[in-house]
Amino acid sequence: MTTAHSEEQPLLAELSDGVLRLTFNRPHARNAMNGALRGQLRDRLATDATAPEVRAVVIRGDEQAFCSGGDIKEMGGGPATVARKLDEGRSIVESIARLPKPVIAAVRGHASGAGFSIAMACDLIVADETAVFRSVFIHRGLIPDLAGTYWLARQVGLYRAKEIIFSGRPVPAQEAHDLGLVAHLWPSPEFDRQVDDLARRLAEGPTVAYGVAKRLLNRTFETDLSTALELEQLGQSVTSGSEDHRDSIEAFKNKTPATFRGR
Repeated sequence: MTTAHSEEQPLLAELSDGVLRLTFNRPHARNAMNGALRGQLRDRLATDATAPEVRAVVIRGDEQAFCSGGDIKEMGGGPATVARKLDEGRSIVESIARLPKPVIAAVRGHASGAGFSIAMACDLIVADETAVFRSVFIHRGLIPDLAGTYWLARQVGLYRAKEIIFSGRPVPAQEAHDLGLVAHLWPSPEFDRQVDDLARRLAEGPTVAYGVAKRLLNRTFETDLSTALELEQLGQSVTSGSEDHRDSIEAFKNKTPATFRGR
């Protein structure tokens, strides 16, 4: 799952230690999302990420940008062109949300427009102090897409989300951390090591439990208390039957560390 650096390969993929690392590879365009990058990300999430040997996913850019949004050179076009782009973007967001494994957005530099939306679709956003998040759509006479309105309002609240979207202003790393958008804010020199450590820890965890918890959490704002309790009951019946749960009980009895195999 490794690809070479080139414009023909705008997305790099590497699998090691149970972690699939997907890296945007258009540094000359601040990793703007063109058709090739969008298509490759959609395909990798639909195929590689679902493989049983993958237990966590990291989506990242480079030192200058996570993703600066849609490539302006490809903007415009007729309704059919716009619809096709949005359908591809929708597939990306839905794949991330439905993937029963942890997905981390590792953000340095700009995460703007569609890049901001993709980062928010991930289960965790981690960043260094150079990270800047921006919903730039308003400056193009557009609204956020790729579920940007959905995730932002749920994370920071309705009125703060309106302010960020209506103004289109940059949200620097520290503010994003204070708002709860960023789970971990690390110094740049430590960033790569910390991301790798976090991804490996998640990949070594109980994958079945992660997947069930993720599914329930993503529905929590559309679920009443009674439904939540029913879903938790169903989810607990699934996780309690997993090998990871049984092995962890044996490890507890034997006073040894639990080893999760993701089954």
